[in-house]
Amino acid sequence: MPGKIDLGKYPKNALIEDIAKDFLDGDKLECLMDFLAFLKNNKLTPRRSTSVAWVVRYKGKIVCHVRLLPEEKFWSSKLDNCTINDWCITHGHFSREKWFVDYEKYFTDEEMIQFVLDHIQEPICPRRGWVNNHCQYKATILGKEFDNVCNCQPFFNTNPRGIELERSKKLILIIKSFITDLAAASKK
Repeated sequence: MPGKIDLGKYPKNALIEDIAKDFLDGDKLECLMDFLAFLKNNKLTPRRSTSVAWVVRYKGKIVCHVRLLPEEKFWSSKLDNCTINDWCITHGHFSREKWFVDYEKYFTDEEMIQFVLDHIQEPICPRRGWVNNHCQYKATILGKEFDNVCNCQPFFNTNPRGIELERSKKLILIIKSFITDLAAASKK
């Protein structure tokens, strides 16, 4: 089922599910559709940001990105004639100082903390397609120190299914709760 992507085939505002159906099948497509239904049920709508990425916002803040991944190791916003064979969820929050400073309030169980820590990636910059020295930095994420973390997309979860998919959904709800608290605090 996976095939070459023809960007001219899809409108600029194409829905991820419309494009994904042309490239993913089986469990990968089913899990993506499950995740998209979860987003919709929580009043979160992915909006296309690049040819293969959709941004999810809540109260003007980015919750996550949902991406279709090409077979090639790296990607850019101008994918031509590549093969899509995976999807992923990315989060940039964990590299920002103000996000989750008091993470204990939002991450109440060790399994969720470990889930996030297990998906922190080393600096292979997905935006530039090579190991990027500018992307490397030291960070403390949910109480753990990292010496070498990607600044662009530190959290990267490819083809989540089963418990990983359920934890990905829980992470979305945690981020949504954090954004709600952030918005309430800024009104004071």
